[in-house]
Amino acid sequence: MDAEFGPAAAAIFVGDLDALGELLSADPVLARRRSSCSHPTLLQLVACEELNIADPVGAAQRLVDAGAETFLPLVAAAGCNSRAIVEFLLNSGTSVDRADVWTPLDEALYWSNRDMAALLVARGAEVRSLRAAAGLGATELVDGFFENDSLSSSAGPIRSPFPETVPKEVANEHSAIIDNAFVMAVNNGCGESARQLYRRGARVNAKAAGYHWHGTALHAAVWRGDGALVEWLLSVGADPSIRDGLAHSDALGWAAHHGHPALVAQLAAHIPPAL
Repeated sequence: MDAEFGPAAAAIFVGDLDALGELLSADPVLARRRSSCSHPTLLQLVACEELNIADPVGAAQRLVDAGAETFLPLVAAAGCNSRAIVEFLLNSGTSVDRADVWTPLDEALYWSNRDMAALLVARGAEVRSLRAAAGLGATELVDGFFENDSLSSSAGPIRSPFPETVPKEVANEHSAIIDNAFVMAVNNGCGESARQLYRRGARVNAKAAGYHWHGTALHAAVWRGDGALVEWLLSVGADPSIRDGLAHSDALGWAAHHGHPALVAQLAAHIPPAL
């Protein structure tokens, strides 16, 4: 964060709530001010660093009392799996959900925080997109986004915490929405939803829009270490030679990097020998 946030950040990390309170009193807009780098606000710092902060809920309470905006920190907390901060913000009156934006549920599913996603749904988060239904493994809800064989208008658009990964021309494209949801299903280990979307036309080798790694569903399954999903994807034509756009690595490289030796052997068996 910018240097002006340094004293408050230091007080937050060590749990010196009195010092934090004095800083907030001396600068009434400090809790709402945005940093030009790293965490955008002090409350988002707390949301993302819960495990490294002496009293995260106490610090969050001081910041909320000082007028901190809470919805975006709730989104961040869901992505960072910061359960205490999520529950504090919800109990403080922060909306669990909003229409037409990237939501805490979206963020939890993007980072495959399944327990967090379940908590948010239990607290009232709506399943507003095909992507979210697929990531939850909610097969009936997935079907609900189709009208006969056509995708309903409510299934999209594609959204992402990395908006540059969603070209405007594909955000509402039906095939791209299905591909995005397909990768989300795999990313969360929801094999039945993935199969369901494959039957609905998901392209198994698509580098779906909306993901910062610019890879395929096979990359997502390998990252998870999910041998069953890897085998199914290979059985329906997944190409293990495709390289992602982040590390420029194929599925075998991902398996080695993420420490999945069984998947290395599994994938190697599907790669033709070099001539």
